Amino acid sequence: MTQTTAAPLHLTPADYHVIRPEDFGAPGLVACEAVGPFVRVQALGSLVTVHDSTFEPGRGIGHHPHQRMERLFYVLEGTVDHDDALNGITGHMGTGDLGILTEGRRGMIHSEWNHSEGTARCWILVYPNEPLAPSAAFDAIRDGEAPRVEVAPGAVTKQVVARGEQRVNGDVRELGDTSLQAGAAYAVELDAHEAGIVFVLGGSVTVHGDGHEPVVADREHTVLLPPTAAPRSARVAAPEASRVLHAVTGVGFGLRLR
Repeated sequence: MTQTTAAPLHLTPADYHVIRPEDFGAPGLVACEAVGPFVRVQALGSLVTVHDSTFEPGRGIGHHPHQRMERLFYVLEGTVDHDDALNGITGHMGTGDLGILTEGRRGMIHSEWNHSEGTARCWILVYPNEPLAPSAAFDAIRDGEAPRVEVAPGAVTKQVVARGEQRVNGDVRELGDTSLQAGAAYAVELDAHEAGIVFVLGGSVTVHGDGHEPVVADREHTVLLPPTAAPRSARVAAPEASRVLHAVTGVGFGLRLR
């Protein structure tokens, strides 16, 4: 069903599905799914999958097919190498880079691999490739390209995907990585019919939605902000030094629950 409530939805690790190496057929790869086919939240806005994934040193997932979607790999730690055997496309993603994997109509047969001696970790977002590209592609927004902006006292956001970014081929409108000092707060601004997701990478925060009870989210918790007909603001306040990822998408599928 599709949920239309504007109340934030708080997910803890107990709500995630852990996809283990034996499920992937890929030793050394683990993904914690907050949104996707294996959990209660089937979609948020345009997002149909949200994974917090780790790759052990020298491990990854071998070549497998995908089509008609786009995947963002935001590399939180380590390095990941992309190899699309169908289209002869390769790419490298370092710490702080955003890999943009566009599957297109033709699709890709790709592998993502950590060739380094350290662990790699990625926050992965999957959504429809619209308008549909005829063929697959790889692009990356490098760590050094993304501006750092003090969005509020004690809060600095790395604008990984800024509004109007042309290299994203789907309805992801914003992706931010915010470091907050203790006592700092910032706002995730949502226009009408936009959805948001907040992931606490470190520390803890309180998310205040318009007219709703605040949500206290600890490390690795997720807060979903469903789309509404009116613009709104979600205030993210940190009682301790914290790091928060957030993304904003169009209405897409709304908040789809099973």
